Amino acid sequence: MRALAAQAVEIRTGDVVLLRTGWARYWDDAARFISQVRSPGPALEGARWLSERRVFAAGSDTAPFEKMPSAGQPAHVHLLVESGIHIVECLQLEELAEARVYEFLFVGIPLKIRGATASPIRPIAVAEAASASPDPV
Repeated sequence: MRALAAQAVEIRTGDVVLLRTGWARYWDDAARFISQVRSPGPALEGARWLSERRVFAAGSDTAPFEKMPSAGQPAHVHLLVESGIHIVECLQLEELAEARVYEFLFVGIPLKIRGATASPIRPIAVAEAASASPDPV
């Protein structure tokens, strides 16, 4: 959350907050990437920080979203069950981080499934184009 303050990003009610941990570097190592034994992410304190800001959803580049190990997954319980905040996992955030894009329109297109408690989505970041240097006159 310190990174948000460093970039002067304001979190508003209804926002989607995405956390890049750098875990995507293990994408090609399935055993490590999917590991529920050890991975970075927010603990209960971070989940409470998000819910206090009344975000719509929170996501990250990890498979379990929250910091592991985590007995009982308290961040999941707090966000999903107690606060009604959606969780998005396994996001590819490297390009956004490399381009230093901190704010954008998040579009999450779910599968059309009735009665489900979860669904894969197609996440899309719509950002302003980087400002290019003006053409010489």
